[in-house]
Amino acid sequence: MTKKQLFAILDPKTWSASIIPVLIGSLYSIYRVETFRFDLFIAILFSAVGVQCFANVINDYYDYLSGLDNVDTINDGEGSILVFDNVPLLQIKKLLTYLIIIVLFPTLYLFFCRGIIVLIIGIVGFLVAYFYSAGPYPISKTFLGELFSGITMGGLLTWLTYFVQTGYIDENIIMISIPLIIYIGSILLTNGLCDIEKDKETRVTIPILMGRHRSIDLLKFSYIMMYIFVSLSILLKALPHSMFLIFLSIPFIIKKLKFITVKNITLKNRSNIMSSSVLSGVIFFSFYIVIILIEILRRKFL
Repeated sequence: MTKKQLFAILDPKTWSASIIPVLIGSLYSIYRVETFRFDLFIAILFSAVGVQCFANVINDYYDYLSGLDNVDTINDGEGSILVFDNVPLLQIKKLLTYLIIIVLFPTLYLFFCRGIIVLIIGIVGFLVAYFYSAGPYPISKTFLGELFSGITMGGLLTWLTYFVQTGYIDENIIMISIPLIIYIGSILLTNGLCDIEKDKETRVTIPILMGRHRSIDLLKFSYIMMYIFVSLSILLKALPHSMFLIFLSIPFIIKKLKFITVKNITLKNRSNIMSSSVLSGVIFFSFYIVIILIEILRRKFL
């Protein structure tokens, strides 16, 4: 397997789903209780990205085995190495093993530093990543995929990051994680939008149940809900009043989401549609992170 092939199957463009929750959970621990350990931050970041890579690889592996991914359903530009590059399945199995080993070391470090809760949450997250694509009844074949992924990556990962830094989980971190849960769910919703034709014979996803038009409306409504929950977090004093500045991100997100239309959702445009969805969240949470950072620095130096 070449470096280019490895890069394609690990799919770094999806890593925002693991990196952003770790960043926000860590920064929020500084904001709330002024505590931060860099070693724990690096350990959970490596664990989170490792699990994300594992999920990406095993999803491609089982979609290929099941016949969902083939030359008729995949665009070569997406870098589907199992379909177009004839990479041996044995190499994919070895890669999955290496990823498990890579994730194991930082996870054990976190376990020794913070105890059994870290291990339990870590195992739950790993099992969701596995059973999302594998097993007799994969989660991805149901309308619960968005919910499971959102709660696992947006919720559990954010709570775990905060717990690793502070030693506890409270109502504030749960409240501020809701936009992250919605964002991760929206990525999976967009993926389902792009794959309706491919999925309709074997899966019962939200886009299949609702149709493209209503699913696109739901996708855009999810961002409205993200702004609403940020506002609620401010009113409940879980976030600073300066977080209202996040509303400045609206024009940039509208510009990205405008590209996601029924007309534009084609096999050729799949990567661009997914990028628009992912980048919309990246823009939202970039504002979020910068505002929290500014608030932390203001408290420290002013």
